Amino acid sequence: MLRHPNLLAYKDSTETTEKGATVIMLVTEPVKPLKEVLKELDLQGQHRDEYYSMGMLHMANAVSFLNNDCKLIHGNICMAAVVVTASLDWKLSGFDLLSEHALPPDHALQNASWMVGNQYKPAELAKSEWSVIQQGPPWAVDAWGLGCLTQEVFNVSEMQSVEDLRHTDLMPQALLQDYQKLLSSAPARRLNPAKVAQSRFLNNRLVEVVAFMENIAVKDSIEKESFFRRLPSILPSIPAPVAVRKLLPLLSSALEFGGAPPLAVSSLMVIGGHLEGDEFNKRVVPCLSKLFASTDRALRRSLLETIDQYAVHLTTNVIEDQIYPQLQTGFTDGHAYIRELTLKSMLSLAPKMSNKTLVTSVLKHLSKLQVDEEPSIRANTTVLLGNMASYLGDATCRRVLLNAFTRALKDAFPPARIAGLRALVATKQYYSAEDVAVRLLPAVCPLCMDPVPEVRGASLTLIETFLKVLQDEEQVRRSREAAAAEASSGAGAMAGASTGASGASGASASSYFSNQALGATSSMLTWAVSGLMNTVGGVGPTVPAQAAPAASAPAAAPAPSPARAAPAAASRPAAPLATTTSGAGKSDGWGGGDGWEDDDEKFEEDAEELAARAKFASKPAPAAASRPAATAARTASGAAGSTSGGGSRFAAEDPAEALASAGGGWGDGDEADAWEDMDKPKPAPAAAPRPAGAAAAAARRAARAAGEGVGAAKPKLGAMKLGATKVGTGAAGGSKGSLGGSEDPDGW
Repeated sequence: MLRHPNLLAYKDSTETTEKGATVIMLVTEPVKPLKEVLKELDLQGQHRDEYYSMGMLHMANAVSFLNNDCKLIHGNICMAAVVVTASLDWKLSGFDLLSEHALPPDHALQNASWMVGNQYKPAELAKSEWSVIQQGPPWAVDAWGLGCLTQEVFNVSEMQSVEDLRHTDLMPQALLQDYQKLLSSAPARRLNPAKVAQSRFLNNRLVEVVAFMENIAVKDSIEKESFFRRLPSILPSIPAPVAVRKLLPLLSSALEFGGAPPLAVSSLMVIGGHLEGDEFNKRVVPCLSKLFASTDRALRRSLLETIDQYAVHLTTNVIEDQIYPQLQTGFTDGHAYIRELTLKSMLSLAPKMSNKTLVTSVLKHLSKLQVDEEPSIRANTTVLLGNMASYLGDATCRRVLLNAFTRALKDAFPPARIAGLRALVATKQYYSAEDVAVRLLPAVCPLCMDPVPEVRGASLTLIETFLKVLQDEEQVRRSREAAAAEASSGAGAMAGASTGASGASGASASSYFSNQALGATSSMLTWAVSGLMNTVGGVGPTVPAQAAPAASAPAAAPAPSPARAAPAAASRPAAPLATTTSGAGKSDGWGGGDGWEDDDEKFEEDAEELAARAKFASKPAPAAASRPAATAARTASGAAGSTSGGGSRFAAEDPAEALASAGGGWGDGDEADAWEDMDKPKPAPAAAPRPAGAAAAAARRAARAAGEGVGAAKPKLGAMKLGATKVGTGAAGGSKGSLGGSEDPDGW
């Protein structure tokens, strides 16, 4: 059986049955009518001429094979007899009238000539001049049909009459001469299809490329190298559908089975650029997966150098399932250039890879490449990590980037240090102010004295950038602190108004710290004072918190009874009092401090304490006796001023009177010695015998009992500490409170 690549079906010229039956080859591939395919492609200009010329060349070869080699006559060549395969190859079909040129008796052409349309019949066939056909050349009938096919192809329409052959407007001028010879009126003068196949117009660049690819197995390495170096520049002139459906399968097969050199990968990517989405994954990705699995370094190099051209067409599943498993072996390749190309390829693939793969696999390889023996690989690793930071996730960036980039700052290769500095600036959003101050800037500052000018410039730029970050953080912190202080001050003011104490704590503050810290403390103290006064009580009746503003009116304060006021006035030392009961007067004697400041007020000193001090001092006794008298005088004048103030809420009995009524004073001699120890160095035992101190204490208790009586009640702790008994610094400089020697029943 004879075969030809441009015949879809053929007749066996040697194995015919007795009845002249023909053998038809079974079609195993899908085909479409030529007219439908031409309209579908809709090619114009040069692309149209090149593809149509390739098809006509195939048909000329098929007809020449039948006529010259097989001595057969097709008898019905037209557009309807041509079909197109999936790879856009033209195939000749319609062998129903296939007959031998000798025209034996009962041949198909003679018996079924009516099947040929009148517009396609040459004169001798239309007149049934069989002897003329037998005497003429074997190609005479089919040459006329080849001319009709040329007319229909370039007009993309079927002929309606013989007159349509005169319409040559759309036919290329280079083919016009051969076309006219095919349609000669004399059968013997018609052009042989074999000579048509040799036409320069039909043998264009597309035909040459397809012919080389179809016969690449018999080409030597030099021819292959030269061809594939020129192919990328030729492909733009080839119709895209032809390149995709015809050349791409040939090229993929050649690369897969080793028929094409690694240079062919670039041509594969150029053709693949015409495809999108699923079509690319269907036609190109299977080939790429097989190529990445190859151990040929030259092939891997070509794949990596052209990855930018096809990475945009890859999907996440394709990359992670078919490409990356083979590609990641390049990170550990023994050749430095393969490692660097693999590193650079991740910049194109990272946007389409999952975060899990990037974090668990890619970062592991990058950490090793950052200490690679090749300086350029170390620098490019830092560059890549900075560029792909946005695909890693915030948590991974905060954990990895600062460590990686500060490591690069210590690299001996200047471009690696520059890459680290620029990467830090590019990823500044991932570093906290604490990281900047504690870790980043200390690592960068030494580079300001680097011998390389570019490193110094990049260092200074980084420092300026991150100083701005720290300044912004400081402004944020100050805003928060100011807002917190304002909220605290507002809460303190509201609490002070509810207890009747108006803003004295902030009026005397002289610094930012006192304004902020004491504001919160004063609010707590206000609530504590209010609670203690309402629950413990004092000499006068309990006043509700909301009635505190009425204390400014003198008539509203109840006067103490004469029986208790007189002893209290007589027992107080004569010392001037800075005592107030209203908010306005409080600012004169109470600074709002916590008792630990240098300018806070002191509690008053009574006569008994001064007498005890004088006993153990080296001064003569008259000097000690003169102090209580002066103190009593000052106290009497202060008591008069306090009574005229009209404040009764904070008024309390005198501590000395309360102690006298309770039957106690500062205690025995041991307590007196302890207090003295806090005031000044303790004198020698010989100068201050303990029995004398005990006798003096007993004498003081007897004097108070005789002068005040035993009916006085001991005041509560709140009245003692918060009553109107505080004074300024005494004449002798005493600073101890009058309650220092009594026991505290409330735990205060």
